[in-house]
Amino acid sequence: MKKFPDMDRLDLLIEKSADSDPDIAKAFFAFRLASQKALGKIEGFFTKYNLRHSQVSIMLVLYANENRPETSVNISNKLGLSSATISNVVHTLEKKGFIERNKQESDKRFYSIILSEDGIKFLDDFIPDYQLHYMRLFSNFTEEEIKTMKELSLKLFHNLDTF
Repeated sequence: MKKFPDMDRLDLLIEKSADSDPDIAKAFFAFRLASQKALGKIEGFFTKYNLRHSQVSIMLVLYANENRPETSVNISNKLGLSSATISNVVHTLEKKGFIERNKQESDKRFYSIILSEDGIKFLDDFIPDYQLHYMRLFSNFTEEEIKTMKELSLKLFHNLDTF
């Protein structure tokens, strides 16, 4: 199996912390390297659609929610993005015509956010191309490795609340 670039040099950093578990530290840095490279590649893919990762993430949350109205707070909690980031991204998506915001009847301070018809149509066209690209990431994984990856990713996702 190939190694991550410069992973051996991480030993120098790990040795500086007596409390650090070297295997956990290496797993964390390996995860960071892989996720950073993946995000860079994904961002590159999204640029051909004139979108950013956070914009697609919000639209996919709304799409997966069967387009039931969501609040900024719920989206923020699901994606781990700040309220300010959500607000800016929602504003941009609204200007692009992909989402609609409506004041909630129960509390006028909050908005309900849904995909617009253009947003749904865009995602219906976008998702097959997106799937083709991310399927390549796992093309040399076994079924067992994919299952393990899903389980570990879910575990890590929930542990991120403690970070």
